Amino acid sequence: MRVLCFTPSLNRYKMLRGCVQDINSQTYQDIFHSVNITMERSTHQKNYIQKIFDDVKTDKNSFTYTLNQHQHTNHINTILAVENYEEYDIFVKIDDDDIYKKDYIMNIVNFFKENDVDVLSSTIRYQLNGNVMRLVNAHNLGANPENCDFKIPATFAFNLKSLNLIKDLSKIYAFEDNMWRDVWCENKCKICEIDNTENIIWNIHGKNTTTSNFLI
Repeated sequence: MRVLCFTPSLNRYKMLRGCVQDINSQTYQDIFHSVNITMERSTHQKNYIQKIFDDVKTDKNSFTYTLNQHQHTNHINTILAVENYEEYDIFVKIDDDDIYKKDYIMNIVNFFKENDVDVLSSTIRYQLNGNVMRLVNAHNLGANPENCDFKIPATFAFNLKSLNLIKDLSKIYAFEDNMWRDVWCENKCKICEIDNTENIIWNIHGKNTTTSNFLI
């Protein structure tokens, strides 16, 4: 199965470099990682920023530079930046600030191979909170549609059918994961929980858009 990982990123170059290295180090090999570096005013610093990533650039990743837009648009643009994106089987949302260990993608691929599923997500057991490593029991961040039990949005993985349901959304009304969950639930996608708790560490830091108030 071919896997397209996608990561939009704004002003987090150090964390993004670690994110790219996490995906470069995955045990599953048939991966392409699309990275969209979004910028607030212009892309004139592109040539300087490229220096941060020139030694982690491979034939299995790409870097595009766009002006920052709504999070949904940023995510979809990151996928559509890959010319042959429709040839991929699984699309994995990779947040730029979390830690994805080497078997993270392998576990997702194995689950898709063995189950009839459209959308996967996992709970989270390990949290890096500032400089403190914590055990947590994070099932979701709320806002799940009725009768649809999605887990942590940072762990979303989905198939082409699910992508096609969200890629042309015209109404922007919430964070991207809220909108996606609504659409997937309305269209009765097959939603499953995967146990990827040993392969992801949730990083809580002061500049996160939605979880900065979780910082101890």
